[in-house]
Amino acid sequence: MPNPWILAVVAALALVVALWAAVRWLARSWQVLDDDQLAEKLEAPGGQSPALWLLVRGWFAGGPRRLTYRRDARGRFRRVRR
Repeated sequence: MPNPWILAVVAALALVVALWAAVRWLARSWQVLDDDQLAEKLEAPGGQSPALWLLVRGWFAGGPRRLTYRRDARGRFRRVRR
């Protein structure tokens, strides 16, 4: 019968390799989006946007209103209450 320490080391190495592979896959799957590309990426293939689902989900979320920042006509960030 193999030594339990050897089995533990092999299992730990397998776990480390699996985590490393998962992190590498996740890092390759991310991409940076510009503000202009965000609306195109969020659009569903059928032309429907997920905005309706997000609106319905927001009704049931509850909680306090959040402060957000949006750009005005001059490109400055202004505080907008949602």
